Amino acid sequence: MSQTSFLEDVSTWTENTCSQKWMEAVPKLISYYEGTTEASKQVDILKLLCTNFLACVPIENVEEEVFSHFDKVHHIFDELLQVLVNLASSSNGNNDVEKQLLDVQEQIIAKLQMALSVIDSLQACIQHVCSMGELAMDKIRSLPTAVLHVLSGAYTHCKDSGDIYGDLLTMVSDPLSALFKKTHSLQMSLSSLLDLVKLTPASSDQDIDDMCTVLLRLHELSAIVNSLDVKIMVTTWKTVSRLACQYKDFLKNRLDVAVLVTSLCKQIELAYEYLLQLAPQCDADGMLSSDGDHRAFSKSVKIMGFQVKVLVMFVKEFDDYLGSCVKDLYAMLLSWLRYVPPSLHAPSIAPQCFDEIRRQVIIAVEPLTLHLLGNRQFMECLTDCEQELMPELSFPRSLLQLRVLEMLPKCQAEVQDNWICPQVYPEDIQRESILKAVFRSLKCCHVELSLPVVLPDVVHCGKKPGGVTLYEYVCTRICGFVGSYPERHFWLLEQCLLENVVCPNLHSAVLAIDVWNFMARYGTADLCRDHVGFIARLLCTLPANPCPGYLHLTLLLRRLIKFMAVEHQEEFIKEFCVEENLSLWSFIPLSTFARAATPQIVSSLTTTATDIMRKWINGPTRTTALTSELAISLGCLSNMYHQVGTLPEGLTASQHSAVLGATQSIWRLVPFELVSENHVLHQLVCSLLEISSYLITDLENKDLLEILHGILTVLKSNPEDTFRLTATTFLGSLGKKKLDPTFEQGQILNKLPQLFTCLLQDRNPLIHQKALEAFAKFAEETSHEAVVPESLQQDSNVREMVVNYVTKIPHIPSETYNLPKYLDQQKWHLQKYMDSMTTASNESPAQERDTDMQEPASKRLKYDSETEIQPETKNKNEDAIYTPLLNKLRDTVARFHELQETSALPSWVTEELKRLNTELGDLT
Repeated sequence: MSQTSFLEDVSTWTENTCSQKWMEAVPKLISYYEGTTEASKQVDILKLLCTNFLACVPIENVEEEVFSHFDKVHHIFDELLQVLVNLASSSNGNNDVEKQLLDVQEQIIAKLQMALSVIDSLQACIQHVCSMGELAMDKIRSLPTAVLHVLSGAYTHCKDSGDIYGDLLTMVSDPLSALFKKTHSLQMSLSSLLDLVKLTPASSDQDIDDMCTVLLRLHELSAIVNSLDVKIMVTTWKTVSRLACQYKDFLKNRLDVAVLVTSLCKQIELAYEYLLQLAPQCDADGMLSSDGDHRAFSKSVKIMGFQVKVLVMFVKEFDDYLGSCVKDLYAMLLSWLRYVPPSLHAPSIAPQCFDEIRRQVIIAVEPLTLHLLGNRQFMECLTDCEQELMPELSFPRSLLQLRVLEMLPKCQAEVQDNWICPQVYPEDIQRESILKAVFRSLKCCHVELSLPVVLPDVVHCGKKPGGVTLYEYVCTRICGFVGSYPERHFWLLEQCLLENVVCPNLHSAVLAIDVWNFMARYGTADLCRDHVGFIARLLCTLPANPCPGYLHLTLLLRRLIKFMAVEHQEEFIKEFCVEENLSLWSFIPLSTFARAATPQIVSSLTTTATDIMRKWINGPTRTTALTSELAISLGCLSNMYHQVGTLPEGLTASQHSAVLGATQSIWRLVPFELVSENHVLHQLVCSLLEISSYLITDLENKDLLEILHGILTVLKSNPEDTFRLTATTFLGSLGKKKLDPTFEQGQILNKLPQLFTCLLQDRNPLIHQKALEAFAKFAEETSHEAVVPESLQQDSNVREMVVNYVTKIPHIPSETYNLPKYLDQQKWHLQKYMDSMTTASNESPAQERDTDMQEPASKRLKYDSETEIQPETKNKNEDAIYTPLLNKLRDTVARFHELQETSALPSWVTEELKRLNTELGDLT
C-alpha cells in the first residue's frame, strides 16, 4: 500500500480499529512524518498521530513511541513562520499590490491555518496526558520542550506582526488573533500538565534536569510576552515560581537561579523607569505640571509589585544558591532607593505616586536585605573599600548599610562575624567592617547631611509619625548597633570610632564622638574611665595645634569627662595634674568636676598660668617654646573665665588681679609687626584677645588703646582667618566697657569705626557674619553711641547690610541660588582640601603615626624651640639704647594719669602734652 493510500485509509479508522492496530500504524506514521519534506503532509500526519492514535498508546510507551519524535515539530513550526515572513516581505515590496494581494493573502491564511493545526495537535497531546492524572517526568519528557518551542515562536510572531505584515496586517488580523488565542490556550494547558508532573526522591537526575530546562524556557517565554500581554507574563512567572518553590529541595543544586533573578531584576528596573514616566509630574513648587496617565500608572505599579514578590520568593527560597545575580540585586536595590524621596535625585512626581511605589516596591528592600545578609557577595558589594560608585548612589548605599546594621543583632554569630570582622585574603575583594563602611559612605553624603534631608522616624504609640534629619537617623541606628555589639569584637568598635574622631571630615568626626558618648553613657564606669585616660594620654603626647584631629579629640574628652564617676574624676585630677598638663586643662570643662575639687583646680590653674606669664614677661629672652607655652596658659585662663559663672566658687580677687596685671604687661611687650609672619606669635595674640574679652571691664584705656592699635597693625598685614575671628569677638565684647574720659578715650573711639568697617567688609562669609553679630551686640550694649553711625558712614554697602541684619531682612542673592548645587561644590572643595592634607602628611615618614593629627606640611610651623622672638631689626645694642627710654616714657605717662585722677591738669600742661603728642606722632 502506498503512503498516500495508507494515510487515506488510516484517517477513516474508527477508535476501535486504531486501538487494535496502533502498534503497526504508529511506527509507519512516524516514519512517513520524519521522511517527508512537505509541510502540509507533516502537519496532517502529526494531527493523525495526536488525535487518532495517541489515546491508544499506553502511557508507559507514549514518550518512546510518540513524543521522542517531536523534535521534528520544532522544524515544522519554524519553517511555517519563516514562510509567513517571506510572503509578507515579498508582498510589501511589490508595487503591483492589487494583482498579487488576494493570492498572498490566501497563502498567508493557509500557512497560519497550518500553524494552528500544529498547536491543536499539541493541545490534544496535553489533554490526553492530563487525563492520566499524576505523571513522572520521564513519561512525557519531550512534550513540554516541543510545546515551549511552539509557544515562543508563536508569541514572537504575534509580537512582531506589525513589522512583519505592514499594510497586510488588517487583512490577516483574524487568523493572527486566532493564533494568539490558541497559543495562550496551549500555554494554560501546559501549566496544568506541569502541575501533574511530580518529582520524588525516586526521580532520576535526568528528570530533575528536564524540569530545570522547562523552568528556564518558561522564563525565556516571560521575556517575550512581557511587552505583548502583561497578564500572560504574570501567569508565566506564577507557574515558574510555583514549580520552583514546590520542588526546591530537588532543584536547588541544579536550577540556575541566577538567570531567573537577573532577568527579573532587569524587567523590574525597566518597569521602574517606565513607571516614573507615567506618574503625574510636578514643578519646583510642588504643583502638578502634567497629569500623566494615572490609570496606566496604577496598573503598572501593581504588576511591578507582583514581580517584586516573585523576586523576594526566589531570594528567600534559594538564598544559598544565588550565584552571580547578587550584584544585579544590589544594583537594583540602589536604583530603587535612588529614585524615591528623600533622595535628591528622585523625580518630581505626585507624592501619592511615591506612596504607592513604597507600598508595592520599596517595601521589599527589607526582606531582600534580610535574606541576603549571609551572602558573601552581598557583603562584598556593601563593604568593598575600593568600590567606586556614582555620586548619586552614595546616599542609597548608606541607607542600605544602615538596614544591615539594624538586622545584624538578630543574626547568628557567624553572620555577625562576617560583617563585623571580615576575614579577607589577598585574592579576595578587599573589604572592611560594616561599621567602617557606614562611616565611609557617610563621608560622601555631605549634601544630604548639610541640607539636611529628612527621613521617616520610628512611629511611637500615641504620637504622630514625624521625620528626623539624616544625621539623627544614622546616629540612632549606629548607637542601637553599638548597644548590641559583640564583646569579642569590641576592640574593632573602638578602633573604628578613634579613626573617625581624628579624621578631617567633620560629619564623620562628630558622629563618632556622639556614638562614643553613647557608649560612655550606657557602658560601665570603668570603661568610661579607661577611655578618658587613653584619650588624655594621647593628647598629652601631641603638641597643641589647630588641626582637625586634635580639635576633635579635645571635643571628645570634654564630653566624656562628665560621664566619669566622682572617684574616677579624682583619679584623673591626680594623674593629670594641672602643673604638668596645662595644655590638657585648656579645654576641660571645670564645672563637671565635684564641688569640693573645683577650687583647688582653679587655684592650680591660676597659679601655674600666671607663673608662666611672669616668666615670659621678666625672662631675659622670650623663646618660641616659651611663647607657645604662654599661649597655652592663656587658653587655660580663657577656659576658666568662660566657666566662672557656672563654678561653685569663682576666682578670688587676688587671683583675678594677678591675671589682669600679667595680661596688661604682656600686651605691652608683643611685637605686632611679626604676628603675621610667626605662627606662635599669632597663636599668642589670639589667646590674648580671648582672655582680654573676659577682662574687658577691668582693662584701662591705655591697655585698650594698645590692643586696638595692635589689631589694626596686624590686620594691615593680611593675617589668618583665626585672628580676624578672634578680633571680631573681642570687638563685640567692648560694648560692656564704659571708657573713662582719659587722654586715650578719643583715640579709642576713633579706632573702633576703622576696625568694625574693616571686619564688616571681610570677604570671608564666616568672618563677615561674625562681624555683623559683634557689631549688633556692641551697638546694643555700648554707652558710646557715636561709634555706631561713624562705623557705617564709610561704606554704604556695609550700612545697608548692617541695617538688614538688625531688622532681620534676609539677603536676596542677585542670581538664582541652588543650595544643593552649592553644597555639591563645597563638598568637592572640602574633599580636595582633605586629600591635600593626607598627601602632605604622607610626605613626612617620621610623623606617620600622627598623620591625622598633624597640619599639612606646608602649614606646619618650623622653628627652633630656643629661637628668641624679636623684631628682625632689633639687636642687643638697640635694646640697650631704646628700651630704657621707652620705659621712662611709659612711667611718665602713667604718672600724668595718676595726677589727672586727683585734679584737673593745668591748661598750659594740656597744651604742652598736645605738642609732645604731635612730635611723637612725627616719629612714627
